Amino acid sequence: MDQNTRLIKFSDGTLIVCMVESLDDLQKQNFINVLYPIEIVTSGMENIEDTRAMEHYALKAWMGLSDDVMFTLNAKDITTIATLRDEYIGGYENVVNRMYFKDEALHESLPEDELSPEDLLEYLQAKEEGKLN
Repeated sequence: MDQNTRLIKFSDGTLIVCMVESLDDLQKQNFINVLYPIEIVTSGMENIEDTRAMEHYALKAWMGLSDDVMFTLNAKDITTIATLRDEYIGGYENVVNRMYFKDEALHESLPEDELSPEDLLEYLQAKEEGKLN
């Protein structure tokens, strides 16, 4: 999952973490598809001491009223796309499992024949490119 996990900041200041379906020629695309978006909400800077400041983050469902896992975004509304730091990948995966796979059966370890988020991403890319029968 970590190869395609990105932070996306929109022109209105909204920040999400998600998996980007295709990273090829992002500047030329009018729309991009993302999977499992989660909004990052900051509570601002809090002074702890004169030498340090701390920013607090909260995660929430980006489209809480939808059961969709893939969304198409207008690329013109995006100001920045950045790679999520490695130490946050595991936390993002845990939140995705809780938010998008709410069924208790899915909280148990998945058998090897189940699709992982990476497998689902590869499947959707192959489907869009017409590589599936």
